[in-house]
Amino acid sequence: MESRPSHAASPLPRITAILNQKGGVGKTGLTVGTGGALAERGRRVLLIDLDAQGHLTTEALGEDEVDPDLPNLAHALVGKYEGPVEDLILRRKPHASGGQLDLIPTSVAMFLVVRELYGRTRMPESRLARLLEGLPEGTYDHVLIDCPPSLDILTDNALVAADGLVIPVQPNNTSLRALRLLIEQIAVIEEEMRLPRRELYGLVPGIYRRPLSGIAKFKMEELEGYGNPAPGIPALPILAHLPLAAVVEEAWLSGATVVDYKPSHSISDAYRRIATRLDVAAGLSSEHEWTGLPPLESLSADAQNSQGSD
Repeated sequence: MESRPSHAASPLPRITAILNQKGGVGKTGLTVGTGGALAERGRRVLLIDLDAQGHLTTEALGEDEVDPDLPNLAHALVGKYEGPVEDLILRRKPHASGGQLDLIPTSVAMFLVVRELYGRTRMPESRLARLLEGLPEGTYDHVLIDCPPSLDILTDNALVAADGLVIPVQPNNTSLRALRLLIEQIAVIEEEMRLPRRELYGLVPGIYRRPLSGIAKFKMEELEGYGNPAPGIPALPILAHLPLAAVVEEAWLSGATVVDYKPSHSISDAYRRIATRLDVAAGLSSEHEWTGLPPLESLSADAQNSQGSD
């Protein structure tokens, strides 16, 4: 694997899981949007569609699922395919910046992976990590994993493979409960498998309507509170906000990422913020580039009330 600059902690590519076991929180949009923003920066990015529903493959990128008779991710995870990982990668047109946004797509065989992983393999939680170790040296700067909406063996595979996590959330009760469960799951996996602590880059509130309802404002305040570390609880700052916006679906329908479809949109800027954070983590950008960004506006109840808003 390619080495990062001396201030970086581990070799490239930097592997990030976009993870929350709750469905409908915007994992796929966050994955492809951030990937597009990294490609815009000239980075070489590999997206992995670990979700059998295949929204990243078929909807966000407009690609076909892999024929189950051809080499595919599902067969690689359960040991039916043992060839090079390059044969699983769908190469896409290079970005105008010189960056790249490639994909390991899903297939219908992914629906059987959870059952087969337990029945066919040793150390099933490590299959994805071992697969990615086969990436040719210097091929990619970042790998982004779009995870399924569950706390199952596929989620564990993403946790084991990843250097760090970005967690999409919604400002509501069920999403906050799912977040607490996820943090516990991460700790359990790290302890059971004796893994180094995964870097929790932060939260990305999304899929909410504007203006926020009174309840949503209070839930947003609770999310903002995760940015303050407590004993035994790592800080989870908010990286960006991704409210509901028609531009996301429009970009998908056009076959483009949001930053390419509408570069000046605020959603594009949100994806660029997250891409900057990941680039700093990879040692490809200076810490100052992240810390020098304008601070996010607080959307919590206290902030709204202090400004005289309802």
